Amino acid sequence: MAPMKRVRPADNEVGDDSEEPDVIGVETAQTNLRQDTRKKARLSYEVSSAETSEESSDDEEVIEEQESSFRTQQQNSGSLGNTPADNGILESVTCSNFMCHNYLEVPLGPLINFIIGHNGSGKSAILTAITICLGGKATATNRGQSLKSFIKEGFDNAVLSVKIKNKGDSSYQSEVYGDSIIVERHFTRSGTSNFKLKSATGRLISTRKADLEEICDYFALQIDNPMNVLTQDMARQFLSNSTPQDKYKFFMKGTQLEHLDGDYLQIEQSIDRIDQDLAKSLADVGSYEDEARKAKHTLELSEKHDSLREKIRRMGWQMAWAQVEEVEQRLADTIDELAKITEDIAVAEQKTNTCTEDYDTADVDFRDASRQVEELQEALAPHASQKDQAKQKHDKVKKEAIDLQLEQRKIKDLMKSTEGRIKRGESDIAEEHHRLEEINGGSNARRLVELDEKRSQLSDARNRLDEHDNGRTGLEEERRRASDELEKSKEPISKQRQEVQKCEERLNRLIKDKGRQDAAYHAGLPRLLRAIREDGDFQQTPIGPIGYHVQLKKPAWSSILEKSLGGMLNTFIVISKADQTRLSQMMGRLQCQYPIVIGNNGRVDTTNHEPDPQFETVLKVLEIDEDLVRKQLVINQAIEQTILIDTREEVMKQMNETRLSNVKQCYTHNERGSGLRYSYGWGGGLVQGYVPAWSGQPRMKTDVEYQVNACRAELQRLRAHLNDLERVVRERQTNLKDCEQAITRHKRDSRELRIEMQRLEADVEGLQDALERDSLEEGRLDALKEGLKEAEEELVTYQASFSDSVVAIDKAKEVLKVCREEMAAIDNEVAEIQAKVRKAEIKKNKSSERRDAALRNKNAAFADLEDAQKTKERGERQREDCANTVTVWTEQANKIHQRVAVEAGETPKSIEKKLDRLQADLQRWETRLGGNRQQIAEAATRKIRDFQKAKKQVEDVERLAQLLKTTLVNRKERWKLFQRAITARARVQFMWMLSERSFRGRLLANHKEKKLDLVVEPDPTKVGKGREAKTLSGGEKSFSTICLLLSLWDAMGAPVRCLDEFDVFMDSVNREVSMRKMIEAARYSIGKQFVLITPGSMGSVSSSHDVKIIKMKDPERGQTSISFPNQ
Repeated sequence: MAPMKRVRPADNEVGDDSEEPDVIGVETAQTNLRQDTRKKARLSYEVSSAETSEESSDDEEVIEEQESSFRTQQQNSGSLGNTPADNGILESVTCSNFMCHNYLEVPLGPLINFIIGHNGSGKSAILTAITICLGGKATATNRGQSLKSFIKEGFDNAVLSVKIKNKGDSSYQSEVYGDSIIVERHFTRSGTSNFKLKSATGRLISTRKADLEEICDYFALQIDNPMNVLTQDMARQFLSNSTPQDKYKFFMKGTQLEHLDGDYLQIEQSIDRIDQDLAKSLADVGSYEDEARKAKHTLELSEKHDSLREKIRRMGWQMAWAQVEEVEQRLADTIDELAKITEDIAVAEQKTNTCTEDYDTADVDFRDASRQVEELQEALAPHASQKDQAKQKHDKVKKEAIDLQLEQRKIKDLMKSTEGRIKRGESDIAEEHHRLEEINGGSNARRLVELDEKRSQLSDARNRLDEHDNGRTGLEEERRRASDELEKSKEPISKQRQEVQKCEERLNRLIKDKGRQDAAYHAGLPRLLRAIREDGDFQQTPIGPIGYHVQLKKPAWSSILEKSLGGMLNTFIVISKADQTRLSQMMGRLQCQYPIVIGNNGRVDTTNHEPDPQFETVLKVLEIDEDLVRKQLVINQAIEQTILIDTREEVMKQMNETRLSNVKQCYTHNERGSGLRYSYGWGGGLVQGYVPAWSGQPRMKTDVEYQVNACRAELQRLRAHLNDLERVVRERQTNLKDCEQAITRHKRDSRELRIEMQRLEADVEGLQDALERDSLEEGRLDALKEGLKEAEEELVTYQASFSDSVVAIDKAKEVLKVCREEMAAIDNEVAEIQAKVRKAEIKKNKSSERRDAALRNKNAAFADLEDAQKTKERGERQREDCANTVTVWTEQANKIHQRVAVEAGETPKSIEKKLDRLQADLQRWETRLGGNRQQIAEAATRKIRDFQKAKKQVEDVERLAQLLKTTLVNRKERWKLFQRAITARARVQFMWMLSERSFRGRLLANHKEKKLDLVVEPDPTKVGKGREAKTLSGGEKSFSTICLLLSLWDAMGAPVRCLDEFDVFMDSVNREVSMRKMIEAARYSIGKQFVLITPGSMGSVSSSHDVKIIKMKDPERGQTSISFPNQ
């Protein structure tokens, strides 16, 4: 609701019964035709009868009485003191990149504000910012044609902010905005502009301009009122250049009387339009009355043919009950047909039981044959491995024997060659001894002794070097062995890292796809399922994939069951070949292929075929929501006879003691998510199979948290094992580095020994050269002896090698013989097992053919049974439909009339023909009248109702028009009262303000000629009416006009009043008096806020509790003007 403003009591309101006329002070007068208007005319004084007429406005006595009363009022109000308003006034103005300001924040006082500063300091920008920020147009400021002209040069946008006080009981939505309302306006050079309404805390409340307009209306902030915010140009025009007509326009606009007058003109135009429409409506009412009278006459003619209508009604009763009898006969036929179908279903059920037994027998045979093949193949695998190992051993031994034979031939050839060299060497030595005996050997004895010593030292050095070099072979072997061990240890690391990476990827998929079962299936599965649901041509909606309908109660078995059930979890189930074909085509279209099996809706009872209750079966740990899915898993996977045991030891204990009843296979846990499968072989023994771990996403509904935790535990174990492998690699790298360092030291020692040997060789060569100078022939004997010795040593070596080769060849032949015997034995065993496998596979294929044939027969029997059941269901539905039809039609016939006898031989068609003839006769009569009786009655009722409605509408419009005319007259009288009262108020206020400077004057208002002028006599000694404004001096004229402005302001209700450069044409004396007078007038305006801009100094005025002086900074040096484009 709009706030209730304070009412200022007149002097005579308190205990004063005198007849002295009071003065009405109108704070605002707004139209009540605007939907958003919340402010009402607030009257604080009452008007006297002497002031209600323009003709009595010149009565001096009345004016003096009013002036006396007004002065008393002002004195009383001044003595009370001016107090700030709780709401509706401005607290601060902020500008960014606006006109000449980069940033400017001006805090305003609650009462009187003087903004002073030199020209170009941006004073007028404050009023411009207030006008624009509170929703005013750019052209209303007379400073620019568009918002972009106000943006400071060098910037692309500007921001304005005005803070409005919002306290007290009359605050605007204080629970939303708080103690202040912040209005922001943002605009750019591109032309965009928007508003933001914020609370006192800065929280954004709204961005709608309509909300801002509602706030301005609530607080009566008349920003677009030229008298409320006088810009620099408007103030200059009002103070210096305004004519009486201009002043009257300012007066009418400022007091909102012009706006009210415009609203009343619109009401007059609306009343004229209503009168015109009313004349047309009166003519229409006469035509409605004629039509109603004609329709009533036609209805009276139609009522004369009631006898024919009665005969048609009786015929209609017979028609209704004839249809009931026809449906009753159809119901009896349906009941007979259902009895026959029931007999066919009994025969079909017996056939399905026989086919099921045949299939179960064939399935058992097929499973036994399959197990036999698997057992034989598993038994064949070790023999194949043994055969491969034996062949590799045989080939290796054979190659070694051939190499030994080649080596033996080489040794024989070398032995013969060495024996010939020995014989030739012995002969040469004997000849050399004979020759040397003839030579005297006394001169070189010392050199021979020294040469032997050096040779002995050289031999020792060579032996040390050889021994050292032999040690290098060991070091090289050690390094090679360390390198091989390092490479071997690196191989499992890469595999282990791959395992860790796979486990991490699986864990990430589980976490990412948590709760999303479709992540394990083809990406196009949702589209396929949606297409299946939308397709209505299936005999029965396909079910699948099976994993969607299976929930695993114990997640610990997830990996084993996912792997063992395999592709069965991806399978769709249909009940007919046609549905299979249709679904397959749909999968091909959507490129989403899945297996499809044909099932039936018959139920499989496994109660007597399940193992001992102490064992947990796959069927027990699965929760299946579709009978078809359960049936297929029982038929194809034997889930009711597959038990689950946690440990391998428990499996061996349970299944080895005795053959378990109704148990076909058993699963148990193995390492790393894998499992073991046990089943009974042909001989009753256990056959073990390996079940790899499932590496994909779980397809069955299961506890994903358990899967995630299990995967995390597996990842932790793999990472620990990887760390152990990496630690071994680091140890072996260290060992390899130690080996390489040992080889480096060995090379250094070898280099030192070789240097020593080379020195000794040089000494030996020196002595030999000396001896050769003595006798070149003496060294030949030694060379011959040395050659003979080497040949003998070679012969001994070759002989020993030959003996070793003979032994090795004999041994290799023995080993090769043993290998051949082992291979022959293995080949015999493999051939025997392969023969058994071929026989078992033939038996398996025959069992599979019998099983497939039995399955086809079984499916066909169930399909026949299902067809018969569907036929029965259709018959039952047909029977129910017929029964319902009989019931409904009987009820409807009873509603028409109680049961009547239908003549023998009459059918609904024959009765319908008779009825058509009678209705045709009636139709001819009704055609002449223009319709049947009901239509004629409805038309008559409608015409009479339309006439009454039109008549009532005309009467309502006449009452409304009369009410509007009366209201408009009252409004115009009230408007004239407002006009006279405001004029009287302004006239008295004007005279009182002139009297403060001993001026005399009057305010002349002529509402007929729309003129407002003033006469002033500055000289109190002169007698007369006064001088016109154009005869006054500049200062006197400005002072008088200021008094007029303040008088008009006092008659307005706006809480904020702004004036720019009011003293531009005044001298210092008039300026000081005007300043003082404006401050006094402002103080008498209780709760009003004034923003006054002047370029002069305020030496004669000082700041006080109700006066605030704001001085703007001096303009920048060199700045002479501010350019505003588009002005």
